[in-house]
This record gives sequence, structure tokens and C-alpha cells, in this order.
Amino acid sequence: MTPRRPALVFDFGNVVAFFDYALACESYGRRLGLSGDALLDQLREAGLTALVQSYERGAIPSEEFSRSVGALAGLELGHDEFAAAWADIFSLNGPVAELVAALKGRGYRLVLGSNTNEIHANHFRWQFAETLGLFDRLVLSFEVGHLKPSAAFYLACAEAAGAEPADCVFIDDLPENVEGARRAGLQAVQFLDTPRLVAELRALGVDV
Repeated sequence: MTPRRPALVFDFGNVVAFFDYALACESYGRRLGLSGDALLDQLREAGLTALVQSYERGAIPSEEFSRSVGALAGLELGHDEFAAAWADIFSLNGPVAELVAALKGRGYRLVLGSNTNEIHANHFRWQFAETLGLFDRLVLSFEVGHLKPSAAFYLACAEAAGAEPADCVFIDDLPENVEGARRAGLQAVQFLDTPRLVAELRALGVDV
């Protein structure tokens, strides 16, 4: 009997594309005489992480999020100005994009599973349209209402793949998200670099 091919679920941030919040904060920080890193540290101390999590869960709208970040920074920013800088923080991970294309060519079911938000998703869907077009489905936290590492997020990914959780391999850079996937019944691999990812996928029987 031929072994069942797994569905492959890729995280987006720091797997398919790299990101750096300090790039957005660099733009905002110019008004305050702060570097991007310094403003990012200040915002995190003031509660940015919890605010981002609420936004990425879909609990607050984009305009409220932009006002709230501006208030944390002590800045008055129009939503469009805020969103333009907030969105432009990504760069493609070329080797992973090539891997995704190769897997697509071999007929694998591909799903993107990301903790993300409306501003970022609207931007990266356009910025990386060629690579993201290779995925059969995108599972985005703000749309499904769940964040990794909650089991509901991973089960939404398996459902999007049309597969049982045990027949899915989740690929993420964060150990807690890898463990969350395993607790939800998926196979999971931590992304460290592309050669190691390829080796781990081969060990799981993936034709790559």
C-alpha cells in the first residue's frame, strides 16, 4: 500500500518571509528622535505584544489598532500613514520559496498557517503573490479567530488541507508553535534553515 502523502503547512513569518517590526518603528521613531529598535523596546514595555495578539486574533479592527499603537508611542498618526509603515516589514526567504515551488510541482497539498493581521496580510498577499499563489489555502489567525499555539488554529489548518491532523506536517520557526502543533495531533518540524528543513522533511517521507 502506498503511504499517504502528508499535507504540508508552512508558517509565514520567518519561514516563507522574514520580518522585522523595527523597520516600521524606524518610520514612526523619526518624529520622536528614536531609532526603530529603541521605539520597539519602548512599545513592548508599554504593552504592544498583547495589543498585537488581540489584533491578530481579529478582536479589534485595524483603525482601532493603529490608534492604539499611536497612543502607546505618544504619536498622532493617520491610519493610512501608520498602515503603510506597519505593512512594509517583510522580505522573501528565497530558498524556502523555491522549496515551496518544488513541493507544489510534486503535487503536495500546501497550506499557509500564520499568526497575522489584516494590514500585514493585505500587503504580503500582494508583495509575495507569486509564492503565496502556490498554496492551496491560507489560514490566517485574524480570519479564523485563533492564534498559535492554540489547538483550534492547527485544526483549522488540517481542515483547510482536507486532511486528518496526523496527516499534516506543520513547519514553524518557534518551538512553542511546533509543540502546539504536536499537541493538536499534527506532525511538526521547527524551521532553522532550509537545508535542515529539507533533511527533516525527507526523514518524514516527503519527496523533496
